[in-house]
Amino acid sequence: MTAATINGNERLRAAMVAANVTIEGLADHLGIDPKSVDRWLNTDRTPHARNAEAAAKYLRADAYHLWPRLGERHRSMPTAQDEVVACYPMRSTVPYGLWRSTLAGAETVIDLAVSNLLFLADAVWDLPTLLADKASAGVRVRLVTPQHPAGPITGLGDVFPSLLTVPGLRLSTHPGLRADVLRADDDLLVTTPIDALTPALAPVLHLRRLGPAPMTGGYLATLDHLFATATPARPVPHLRAVAA
Repeated sequence: MTAATINGNERLRAAMVAANVTIEGLADHLGIDPKSVDRWLNTDRTPHARNAEAAAKYLRADAYHLWPRLGERHRSMPTAQDEVVACYPMRSTVPYGLWRSTLAGAETVIDLAVSNLLFLADAVWDLPTLLADKASAGVRVRLVTPQHPAGPITGLGDVFPSLLTVPGLRLSTHPGLRADVLRADDDLLVTTPIDALTPALAPVLHLRRLGPAPMTGGYLATLDHLFATATPARPVPHLRAVAA
């Protein structure tokens, strides 16, 4: 039995204490079982690269300081499978808080390509405030919605009218939008559409970009293409009665 096994990972423990993050809190942020975090703390277990990097970012620490053996374990290039954090059979099985916590953790980039605004309004109840705060903090925020939304009240101005006046947000519409992609820095939540299947029943992938991005690279390129070819959204002016 090694000293690391007896004492656990004191560097990780100190980082969690400094960040005021519990085992359950870190596990929830990463979308993993709390038992995995407990093993990282109390044994010499080194997590997979994607979890180590995400945990270190959340704790504002260096992954190689927390797990010195990380470099020895992960010398090969990441594969597409390495970028898959979790796969959910349908939207309702995604941990409810994951949508908001993913956006809340963004420090540089937020991209939202959303075909179903009503779903997003339910999943992230304070989205306008959250995005406004992120934009004011210097995060690049882009949101694209369908040019011709289905249903009578699903346009951006109907669901999130206050977003139309928030400075620093790039709002646009696109006629070819079909899927829902939520990106916050290197994390993506992707709803994968299937013909004739209700979007709420479509599988959802939680992806995390690693190295050359063998899997997430396609989605990142698609997001850039969507925003490059989208039409800027503008608020519809209201008519005012003028006294004779």
